[in-house]
Amino acid sequence: MSYYGLLLNMKTAKNLWILSSLMINVVIGIYIYLQQNAPKNLEERFQYINDNWAMYGGHWKAEFLVMTLMLIGAIYFMMYWKSMSWTIISVGQLIVLLTYPIMLGGYENTPFELANMANQIATITFIFGNVIFFLGITLLYLKAHILQPWLRYVAILLSIGATLLFTSVFIGLITWNQVIVIAPLINILYLINAYYIYKIPSEFQSTRT
Repeated sequence: MSYYGLLLNMKTAKNLWILSSLMINVVIGIYIYLQQNAPKNLEERFQYINDNWAMYGGHWKAEFLVMTLMLIGAIYFMMYWKSMSWTIISVGQLIVLLTYPIMLGGYENTPFELANMANQIATITFIFGNVIFFLGITLLYLKAHILQPWLRYVAILLSIGATLLFTSVFIGLITWNQVIVIAPLINILYLINAYYIYKIPSEFQSTRT
């Protein structure tokens, strides 16, 4: 592929990453709103989700799309920069994507036992994927000297915090509902992720972290 072809693809990958990193904040906000309105009892919650499937199903499909766009960008960066951090980010994001077919196929008009099983599989898949994703983000920012020093340190602290939180849920130290409380901090990290890629010139070829 010609240099100009690579440059065009890099611009596309950057735009996909930036757009998805911004849109995921909207998705997280909608998810928190939906969680607040759903019943606490699990069986009643699944019934509520089915009664409002157009809203829930539409939200998860939109989130599926946003996460896929993010993965496309990450895979291109991985191949372009031959980067271990972007490889880890891509693997984590790919694992996260497995969550959405499980939810979309396992929640709608299914018996409670099956829906509950799908929920447990989707939750542990999502949590583990985020452990890997944020580990990759942490490694990325440890060498991300293109950012202002103070912003780089904030990004490192937030990404380490996110990695530890999702790891704590994965090994059972805290619950998923406790992680949702700190969602605004993860929102900030996604905004930094978008800004980081925005700051990298499209022709910049030496960011191998």
